[in-house]
Amino acid sequence: MNQIKLNPFAFSALDPKAQAGIKDAVKLLILLFWGQGGQKDWLKLVLNSHETWKSLANIHGLKNLAIIQTVDDLMKKYPSEMLQQELESEFVKIFINTRSGVSAPLYHSCYHGDENILMNKPALEMADLLEQAGIDLDSGIGEPPDHLCIELEYLFFLLNHPHVHSDPDLQEYIQMFTREFMLPWIDIFQQRIPVRGVSVFFSHSALAMRKLLFFIGRGVQT
Repeated sequence: MNQIKLNPFAFSALDPKAQAGIKDAVKLLILLFWGQGGQKDWLKLVLNSHETWKSLANIHGLKNLAIIQTVDDLMKKYPSEMLQQELESEFVKIFINTRSGVSAPLYHSCYHGDENILMNKPALEMADLLEQAGIDLDSGIGEPPDHLCIELEYLFFLLNHPHVHSDPDLQEYIQMFTREFMLPWIDIFQQRIPVRGVSVFFSHSALAMRKLLFFIGRGVQT
C-alpha cells in the first residue's frame, strides 16, 4: 500500500514577501467565491487576480498559472461594463442558483458520497474544527461551516498563526488539512466549472486555488 510522506513545510521556507503573497491569494479567493448574490466589483477582482497570482510566479508549482493569461484575454475581449455583467451572471448560474441546478456548489458536503446534500459529514467536521480553534461563526453569515470560503478562512487563520514557523505539529496539521480535507473536493469542484466565455475566469481561478493548496499541503508517494 502506498503511503504519503509529507515534504518539509514549503510555506515556512518562503521569504516573508512570498508568504504574504500566499496569504493574499487565500484572501482573494475568499472574496472571489463568497456569494453576495454575485453582486461584486468584478473588474477589481479580475485585476487583483492578475496582480496576486503574478506575484507568486517565482514559487515552484505556482508558475505560469493559466489565470494570468485568462485575465489578459478577458480584458482585451470584453468592454469593462460587459465583463462586469457577464461575470456576475455566470457566477450566479455556476455557483448559486439556476433552473437546471448549479454545476459547482460551493459546499464541501455536496462532494461527499452520493447523497449530494448539505450539512453532511464535512460540515460537522468543519464545525468541530472551528469550535476547537475558538472561531465563532457569526450567526448573520447564514452559510454552513463547510462553505468553501469558510474553509479558506480557516486555512488563512492557520497560516497566520504566530507559531506557524516554529511548531512542526501545526505545520503537519496544515499540510494534512489542505491535502486530505480540502484538495479532494476542490479537485472535483474545479472540474465541474464550465469553460465557456467568461466562466473560464472561475475555472482557472479554481485551478490556481488547487495548485495553491497542493503547494501548501503537498506530499510525495513512497
